[in-house]
Amino acid sequence: MKLTYFSKDEIDFNLQDLPTRPEPLNILLSTPDHFQIKDSKNPFTNLSVDLDKEVAIDQWNNLRSTYEELADKNILEDITVLDSDPKCEDMVFCANQTFPWILNDGSNVVVLSKMRHMSRQNEIIHFSSFFESIGYQILLLNNTDCFEGMGDAIPHPSKKLIYLGNGQRTSENAVKEISSLLEVPIISLRLINEYFYHLDTCFLPVSENTVLLCSSAFSNKAIDLIHSLFNEVIDIPEKEAINFFSLNTHCITSSAKVAIIQKGTTTTKEVLIDHGFEVIELQTTEFMKSGGSVYCMKMAYY
Repeated sequence: MKLTYFSKDEIDFNLQDLPTRPEPLNILLSTPDHFQIKDSKNPFTNLSVDLDKEVAIDQWNNLRSTYEELADKNILEDITVLDSDPKCEDMVFCANQTFPWILNDGSNVVVLSKMRHMSRQNEIIHFSSFFESIGYQILLLNNTDCFEGMGDAIPHPSKKLIYLGNGQRTSENAVKEISSLLEVPIISLRLINEYFYHLDTCFLPVSENTVLLCSSAFSNKAIDLIHSLFNEVIDIPEKEAINFFSLNTHCITSSAKVAIIQKGTTTTKEVLIDHGFEVIELQTTEFMKSGGSVYCMKMAYY
């Protein structure tokens, strides 16, 4: 079996034959104390729009409380919070600095990101130190230009298979290096729409068979690849995906099925309920001004 796939004609495996993978149920957050919009990194960042810091902190506290309540119900395991660095205004978006994984021998590893924007590169050392402190092996990328962690690397539910969005924040040469490091097949998905600069803004697997996406985010080859690996592909309206970050939802599948989502969606919420999820709606509007919502604001790890 190959390890990298760039078109559907290259698929040489059956999904059911791939090794299984437990879903990560530990949650890492980073405080919003130093969150601000200092420059324009994506189409959502508007320097003329005022950020309400007090509201942002309240919204983050509600997200943290939601995760803690799910841990109290044994739906999640531990919730850990890292203090943010005054020099790292975007550290609250902690899905981007790393990619945790379980190797075939059962050991925990984490791939460190190579952030596209200079102002975000200082964030990585804080997350590297955290993972090293809990026994993870740190893996470095030597031949990759850019890679933005779980913002662009999304595993297939319950399987050892990774989808890697590239073209905007992650370079295509990351596909081969990461697949080699982790010894796992990777599906390359080209992102072509500036509003969907990370895969986690436009691609939401909810089960082994079903994925929600916004088709305008992807190249034709990427769409064909996705259809070849999911039995059910549900296209979410672009307006909803952009205005409500509806595909930046965190879907949890453990002892219960829970989806944490930005408040106000219609189609996405209905689809999730139809697929058996309890939907928890929160406000993340202040963070959306910087281009992120629920999924961007947490890191799930083993």
